[in-house]
Amino acid sequence: DWKSKDDYVASLTKKYRDQYKRARKKSSAITLKELSLTEVVALENTLYSLYYYVAKNAPFNTFFLSKNHFSTFKKQCGNRFRVFGYFLHDKLIGFHTLLLNGKVLETYFLGYDEQHQKENMLYLNMLYNMTEFGIENQFEKIIFGRTALEIKSSIGAKPVYMSGFLYHTNPIINRF
Repeated sequence: DWKSKDDYVASLTKKYRDQYKRARKKSSAITLKELSLTEVVALENTLYSLYYYVAKNAPFNTFFLSKNHFSTFKKQCGNRFRVFGYFLHDKLIGFHTLLLNGKVLETYFLGYDEQHQKENMLYLNMLYNMTEFGIENQFEKIIFGRTALEIKSSIGAKPVYMSGFLYHTNPIINRF
């Protein structure tokens, strides 16, 4: 039902509205910029380093992306794949990506510099920015993924139970 960022913020409880204001204040020196394909290519090594830091420190990870993943995806998907950079004094310190899938906005991979994450509440601000993008562009649903559930619930995300199927090539292991 939200039509604007203000509708979203107004719907938060006082505790989470205060958290929103605090997070936004802490990130006031950071500039958010959508990156073009040319910029993604130019920043590819930094994007990968930021992504890799988050991926290797995640509690669960089944694979690592290739170093040119973001530029390849941007080339193939065009405007349906968005890359947003977070800059502090013209230095890229974080990024998040989005997949525009019809009426559904899917959050994709992200990365950040450990030194700036906590001080600027960078991850939380990324979640707010993704939410605001979804609201402003009138998506019906935002899919945030399956990690960091506690912080995602603090921005209003609700869990959706999913099932999966695993198949191993070894028949003995597959039986179990």
